[in-house]
This record gives sequence, structure tokens and C-alpha cells, in this order.
Amino acid sequence: MAIQASTNKTICHDSKSASGGIWHHSNPLLFSVPLLLVQLTLITLTSRIVEFFLKPLGQPSIVSQILGGVVLGPTVLGYAPNLVAQLFPETGQLIMETFATFGIALFLFSMGVKMDATLMFRPEKAAISIGLSMYIFTMVIPLVLCFALIAHSAVEESLKASLPVMVASQSFAAFPAIACLLAELKIMNTEVGRLAVATSMFYTLLAMMTCAFGFTLLESRERGILTGVSAAASTLGMAFVIVFVVRPLLTRYLRSDKANMMDSNAPSSSLGGGDQVNRDQITCMFLLILVFIFVSEAIGQHYFLGPIILGLSIPDGSPIGGTVVSKIDAFVSMILYPTFLTISGLKTNLYSISPRESWITGIIILVGAVGKMVVIILPALRQNVPLYDAFVLSLVLNARGINELILYNLVYDAKQLDDQEFAMMVMSIVLVTAVITPLIRVLYDPSRLYLPVRRMTIQHARKDTEMRIVVCIHQHQHDNIPTMVNLLEASCASLHNPLAVIVLILVEVVGQSAPMLLAYRPHRTYEPSYSGSNHISNAFHHYEKQNKGNASVQVFSNKSHISGMHDDICRVAVDKRATLVIIPFHKQWAIDGTIGSVNRSIRAMNRKIIECAPCSLGIIIDRGPINGRSQSILNSRSIYHVAVLFLGGADDVEALAYGSRMASHDQVIITVIRFLLLGHDNSRERKRDTDTVDEYRRINAGNGHFIYREELVKDGVGLSEVLRGMGDNYDLIMVGRNHQNSPLLFGLYEWSECPELGVVGDLLASHDAGTTASVLVIQQQQKPVGKVTTNFCLMQNDSRDKDWSVRDESYLERTTSDRPLLNS
Repeated sequence: MAIQASTNKTICHDSKSASGGIWHHSNPLLFSVPLLLVQLTLITLTSRIVEFFLKPLGQPSIVSQILGGVVLGPTVLGYAPNLVAQLFPETGQLIMETFATFGIALFLFSMGVKMDATLMFRPEKAAISIGLSMYIFTMVIPLVLCFALIAHSAVEESLKASLPVMVASQSFAAFPAIACLLAELKIMNTEVGRLAVATSMFYTLLAMMTCAFGFTLLESRERGILTGVSAAASTLGMAFVIVFVVRPLLTRYLRSDKANMMDSNAPSSSLGGGDQVNRDQITCMFLLILVFIFVSEAIGQHYFLGPIILGLSIPDGSPIGGTVVSKIDAFVSMILYPTFLTISGLKTNLYSISPRESWITGIIILVGAVGKMVVIILPALRQNVPLYDAFVLSLVLNARGINELILYNLVYDAKQLDDQEFAMMVMSIVLVTAVITPLIRVLYDPSRLYLPVRRMTIQHARKDTEMRIVVCIHQHQHDNIPTMVNLLEASCASLHNPLAVIVLILVEVVGQSAPMLLAYRPHRTYEPSYSGSNHISNAFHHYEKQNKGNASVQVFSNKSHISGMHDDICRVAVDKRATLVIIPFHKQWAIDGTIGSVNRSIRAMNRKIIECAPCSLGIIIDRGPINGRSQSILNSRSIYHVAVLFLGGADDVEALAYGSRMASHDQVIITVIRFLLLGHDNSRERKRDTDTVDEYRRINAGNGHFIYREELVKDGVGLSEVLRGMGDNYDLIMVGRNHQNSPLLFGLYEWSECPELGVVGDLLASHDAGTTASVLVIQQQQKPVGKVTTNFCLMQNDSRDKDWSVRDESYLERTTSDRPLLNS
């Protein structure tokens, strides 16, 4: 349709956007909207099918998504040209690429939010050493080889022009690609993962400064020095406005609006932790993203620069970044991001690759990868990183991803690469990533990092030694605090048997890729005054004050994805040589006795901790709101009644050992209830358990706070009846998790709702348990004792058992600067 304008200009407008439908004899694929929908659907389905077949081989999603594009491109689908002309016509290519490009801008903003900007400007020593080594040598070595090949071999002119781009991409170690790989391998929270994140972020800073300088130099050569300086000034000006104008205004706006929202009913979005973000704030954030995408293009920079700087500048701890990311993440990561990767595959024609030229590319890629591994391993070894971990780190930092693809697409669209060079570069990403990812999966098992160097149990602890307990509290679940404090007080800290408590405040974050373990300080970041962390910290420090000289408390804030929190908990337990880790149950009880809330993600985390715990473990089922005994025994002289149920096995022995320690407290009365099955007096296991029980009875001989009695039962039904008859006689019931197929439990296994608690623990946690007592389910250390060879966190101070305070001082030094805990 042509429209005659008043200025005598003819404006052509193609209105083919929406189809009239097949009933009007209209082909939907001839219209832009239905064509785009079909393309997105086909791309998503193809990449998912390829991923389904490659996942058993340990391949990451980026390989599947690029190969999905190759399948839809000229390499495979090209054999049906009529079908390609219908599904991927040239007229629809611009719309699809624009759609994918916008998705990449949002993806890079998301990655900017997930970055901890302090890792760029205040990196660890190890990250600086490795990052500088990569930055200097990973380009030099392939570049020398490149010039040698050009000088001494017959190379096509087009390949000569593309080799510098290929060499430059060999040195990439940008954060988005590294973070995506670590998240997919689920090793983000490990020592290697943290060091890889810190190194890649420091390297990204160096690369961004180099690109800015190179862009200025290029503009100066082509359009004069004034244009180059103007281009550099505009880029710096955009960064200055974002960091020093937008960030403070955004912080002030969030703080002022936060106070108003507390007393209003404005529509809001709740982010797992309970922070509220209203729609106006989210709208403002999206508008800022769009504005700085446009500004980046307007000043001649590429579209992704503005969003990534804006993401980096989001105030640390602000809920708005995480909320925006949570709202766009599913659509961007599942549709838009794979579309960009698949489009790169669509442009890839494997038949255009010449065997004669491919060997040159292969040599450069191989030398670049091996050279990068060498320049990573050597400085890592100088920073006391074990060789094995340094080798895995070199594999991780060799990962290829979105950054290389963006570069290749930009150069290809600028006609500086032909089909052959572009295909070779895209396939280099696929091949390198396809090789190193399965290698990392095979070589690096995070669970071996939690191998203890000695027995870490209550039963085997030496007398008159410090007992170390890691207590985990979810930031917005304050109801567990009184029960936890009561449990610590009942643990009987004394001058000869001191107690060291390490409190982990678990903060689930959505908008942060780099996990952070910080020594807690009130108002260290963007924290409202009513933040639950202050309340948690104050409660445990009050316990420390009441037990001055006998107990010490350290509080740490663990900000991480819920899927990786178990790694941090186990790592702290190993690092602190803890005897016991206490975690809350995933169900919370209301004051009327009903189940108030169920958190399935916490349940999944607890199951992972059960599998990898390096020491003894306790799962606390808190019924404090029901029994009305949530008042701390610190400030009262009331008696705290504890029952220890003994059926037999190592876990019950651990519970008995813990109860024996509690019996030394003046306000605690321990009742050990041993269950015996009629007709099994002569079993070997029963005799062994009898010897163990007799030993603890001998230790507590004459102690009126240690009571022992036996219950004879005929079967599992009789056991459950005794448990239901315990009523409200106790404040806390302790029992082991596993009972090694005890005949006392026959007939009860199939009724278990929560297998992670064991049969007896599950009975006590059920709604009709007949008791209002809190329950502590204990599992004795399961991991074998061995020599730790990979956790370089543990290897730096072999004397901390002799002087724990010295170790903790350096530990706090590294963690109070608002950075992830790295070992440098």
C-alpha cells in the first residue's frame, strides 16, 4: 500500500503482519507474525530434541542449541529448499534476528545483575594473577603462530583476514559464558567455581577497557582524532551517568518507596525472601533497560554495553534486580537466548568448510586452548592452588559461549567473514565446549571436597575439647530461632567443654550468579532496617553474652541459589571442622498445630546435605509455636526435658552421645528410652548396643539428670503406640535417622512420608504424632575419613585446630569486604 504524503514523498507500507486465516485461503507463513511464531516454536522444539539426545553424553545446552540451528540450516534442512523457503524466508530473517538481539540484550542485563561488581574492581590476588596471565599470553601465543602460518603456508586471502578475529576470540574468558557453564555443571559454589567467577570478571574488566580503547583508536583512524575522542567520551559519559546518577536515584527511590509500601496495599511482587517490589519500580527498571539499549546504539557502541553496565550498577542487595531477573529469566533463557544461538547455527553451512583450510583453524584453536591452560595453571600453582584444581580451572576458563558468538555474528554481518570462516568459528565453539564439558564432569566431583580429615562426630570427640556446631537459619523463618537457641543452651557450654557456634543465615537470591559467603555485619549493603538478619544475629549473640567465656558465636550470611546452598553449608562445616550441622525441616507449624507452610526447595536442599554432609547432621522439626515453650531457657529457671529414643545403630548412638553431654546442664533432664523387641535377646547387634548404652550409663552414674528406662514392644505397631503416648512430657525428642532395617520397624517403612527423616523421625513429624515436642533427627557422620587433597581452603592453615581464633581472624579478613569467599 502506497501513501502520498503532503511533502510529495511516497511512503511504502507493507501491511502483511497478520494473516486472515486458512478459511480465507491465506497462507499464514506469508505474514510476519505467524511466521515468527512458527520459527520460534520450531527452533525451541529442535534444540530441545537435540539436547535430549546429547544430554546423556554430558553436553551443555549451548552445544545442543547451536547444533539445533545447524539442523535447521543449510547443512541438513538445506536439502529441502522449498521447505526452507517457506519456514525461513529472507523476508522474515530481519524480524527474527531483531527479536533474538533484543533477547540477548535482556540476557546480558540479567548477567550484569548477577555479577558482583566488586569482583571486578577489588579482585582476589589469585584472580588478578590468573586474569593478567590470560590477558597477556593467550593472545600473544596464537598470534605468533598465526603470523608464522600466514608466512610459511598457502592461505586464502579471506582466511588471512579472519585469522586475527579467531586469535582474539581464543583469549576470551568472559563472565557470562563461564557463569552459564558453572551453573549447568552445578559447581558454582565450589572453590574452583568461585575462583573461576572472580577470574573471569576481572578479565572482563580488562577486556572491556581494551575494547573501549580499540574502538576509540579505530574511530580516530577512520574519522579523525576528534571523532575518536568524542566516541570515547560518550561511552565514558554513559557509564558515568549510569553509575553516579541512575544508581543513586534508583537506590533513593527504592528506599523511599519501600517505607511507603509497608503500610499500603499496592500490588507488589514478592521475591522468595519476602522483599516487596511494586509494579512502578519494575516498569521503571524495564524503561531504563530500553533507554540504555538505545543510548548504546546512538553513541556508536554495540547494544549490549548499556544493559550490562546498568545490570552491574544495580545496588547490591536491592530486591528490584532479582525481581526483574526472575520475571524475564524464564522467557529470555528458554526462548530468546536459545533463538540467538540457533540463528548462529542457521547461518552455519558445514559444506562451505574446505578441508585444506580447516587444519589451519584447528591448529590455532588447539594451540590457543593448550596455551590458555598453561598460562592458567602456572599462576594458579603460584597461588597455592593444587595442581588438580588448577587443571580443572583451566578447563572451565576455556569454555566458549555467547560472547564469542556475538563477536562472530557482528563481524559476519559486517561482511568481514565469509561463510567458510564463520562456519569454522561457530563449530570451534561447539567442538571446544563439547570436549571440555564432559571432561569437567568426569574429573571434578565436588563431593570429594567434603572428605573430612578425621572423625567429626559427637561420639568420637575427645573429652574436654571444643564442640563446633554449624546452625543454619533461613533468613525469613524466625520461628526456628528460640528452639535453636534452646538447643544450643542445652548443649551445655562450659569452661572445660566450650561450644563454638557458626551461624549461617541462608539468603536465597534469584538475581545473583556469584554465590557469596560473608561475615555478617548489620547494614553492610542495601538492607532495610527491619531485615530479619539483624534479628537472627542479635538472638545468637545474646546467647554468646549469656555464656561468656564458654561459648563463641560467628554469624555468616550465605547468599546463593537454593540449589547450591548445600555446597556452602558442607564447605563451611569442613573449613570449621564442625562436629554437627543443624538444619531446619522444610515444614513449619502454625500455632494451632496445623502445618503452616511447606517449602519443597528447602526439602531438596536438605536431601543433598544428607548425602554429602562431612560431619554429623541434625534436622530440627520445630514445634515451638505449638507447645508454648518458645521462651529461651537462658532467661528462665525452668527445666528442659529431653527424650533420647534408642532403637540401635550408629545414628542412635550419636543421639545418645549428644544427650549425655546435655545431661551435665543444671536445667536439662535427659530421659533415654530404649526400645527392645521381645525374642531378640541374643542378637549380636543388641549386645553391641547394650555395651554402648551401659558405657554411657556408667559415665552418668550418680547424675540425677540422666534417666534410663526400657520399653518392650512386640512390633512396629507397638512402637508407634508408645511414641504417640509420649504426649507433652518433653520439650525435645532426639532420635537417630537410620536404624539398619531394625525388626522394631517392620510394617512401618511403607507409611513413611518423609524418608529423609527416617521411619521414627517421620512418625514424630507427622500431624497425628500425639506430641507437641520439637524433634531433632540425627545422622552420624557417614563420609569415610581420608586425606584432603583438593580443597586448598583447608591446606592454607594446618594449625587452626591448635588456635581456632587465629584461623577465624584471617577468615573474617577475607570475607568482610563484601566479596565471595575465595582463597588466595
